[in-house]
Amino acid sequence: MSKSPQSKHRARKRQRGHYLLRLFMAGNGPNSKQALANLRSLCQEHLNGRCTIETVDVVKDFQAAVRDNILVTPALILVAPLPRVMILGNLSDFPKVLAALRLSGSES
Repeated sequence: MSKSPQSKHRARKRQRGHYLLRLFMAGNGPNSKQALANLRSLCQEHLNGRCTIETVDVVKDFQAAVRDNILVTPALILVAPLPRVMILGNLSDFPKVLAALRLSGSES
C-alpha cells in the first residue's frame, strides 16, 4: 500500500532535525506581532527551512490554548523535536530563546 502525498509530506516534516513550533497569540496585539516577527527571524537565521511554524490565535480558538495549558500569550511551544519546551513572551531575548530551543550549540 503506498502512502498518500499528505502522509509523505508529514513524514518529511518529522525528519530528524525538523522543528515544529506552535506560537499562541492573542489577536493582533503588539506583543503577538513582535513574537511572530522574532520567531520568523530566528527560524530564517538558525533553522533555514528546517521548521514549521503553527500560529494559534487564542481569541479565535480558546480550546487549543486549553488543550496545551496556555494561560499567557504570547507563548511558544517546541512540539518537536522532543522534549517539549514552552517559552513565554515576545521572544526578543534571542540567546535565551536559542538556548531553550537547543540551538545555541553546533546546530545553529
